[in-house]
Amino acid sequence: MRQVLPGVFLAPQNSGMGFGYSHFITRPAGNLILDASRVGSLSDTFDEFEQAGGVKAVVISDRHLGGVSTNEIAERFGATIYCSAIEADAMGHRTKAVRIDHALAFERTTIEGDVLLVPTPGHTAGQFSTLAVVEGARILFTADFVWREGGRWRPGNLSRRKMAASFEGLRDLAFDVVVPWTGYDQTELFVAVADVEETVDAMLAACSKP
Repeated sequence: MRQVLPGVFLAPQNSGMGFGYSHFITRPAGNLILDASRVGSLSDTFDEFEQAGGVKAVVISDRHLGGVSTNEIAERFGATIYCSAIEADAMGHRTKAVRIDHALAFERTTIEGDVLLVPTPGHTAGQFSTLAVVEGARILFTADFVWREGGRWRPGNLSRRKMAASFEGLRDLAFDVVVPWTGYDQTELFVAVADVEETVDAMLAACSKP
């Protein structure tokens, strides 16, 4: 694994498969995994997860980020799997069932005591972003709802109409850092946030279509 921030690590899919890294978060209340790909497996990193205290829960941010990896994590570590009911329905047609312990109403929901799931539809209809305090930092994990590309924000859907409500829904949150989806060739692994309003404005401005 590769450390991004205190308590936040990048875990690659076996042999660099899948869409990029998963995020492994260490917390006193129990470790989390976010963004596990539906393609590939994280099993090469299981021993490192074990040494760090195992995995208590997994958040499937959207339908592209749940599958073999999340099933294997649940089986190995007894982790609880969360996602929205919308994304659970979208994964229901797959030949190999995706284990989901809690298919949640699509609204702000606190899980695992203090981890806030925030509805951010646009890339998919039921995508959650995740807000967690890690080693004292308030970190917003956005998966592929919005990420970085060439030093700029890249929304998961370029339509301003489809993304505006989700971005506006971030303005009342207090976060110090954004950790987005991270591809294998990316070098910008997080973005420090001095002003939430300015950050949201920049994200919204990156929507290049009406």
